[in-house]
Amino acid sequence: MESRTIVITVDGSKHSQRAFEWYIKHLMRPGVDVVWLVHIAEQVSLPMMSADAPLSFPKDTWAQKLTARAKEIEETQAHYDFKLQEHKLHHNGQGGFVSLNATASFPGPQLVEFIQSKKAEIVVMGNRGLGKLKRTFLGSVSEYVMHNSGVAVTIVPPSAE
Repeated sequence: MESRTIVITVDGSKHSQRAFEWYIKHLMRPGVDVVWLVHIAEQVSLPMMSADAPLSFPKDTWAQKLTARAKEIEETQAHYDFKLQEHKLHHNGQGGFVSLNATASFPGPQLVEFIQSKKAEIVVMGNRGLGKLKRTFLGSVSEYVMHNSGVAVTIVPPSAE
């Protein structure tokens, strides 16, 4: 059977965990699929001045926020590296966990670029279930990917509970 490339978007949320589990249950072909788990780290909002000392640079606040972000990425990677090994989803040394630093506040174009660079055939994403108003103002990454990637996109909705 010929290999196929799958991209699954992940972060630390239950939405991405649900998407990964959906892939395992419905699409997984061990030894055939090249699976890329893509994490796009949101830009960290860093203050320019300290709240405690208004004329000083908040280096401690920056250090805390950047350390917390690095820890979050490390924990997410460890979780999904284990899942990849557990399900034997490495194919000839290809695929794996990739964390990209967001280059803009909206990660849609960056994600599409990654999908196209890997020549993915299928993308699996969790849906956060944004309301109509939020989706209108913030945009939906899953909708952007669906309309701009040129590949099949499966959007796994929140559970009906």
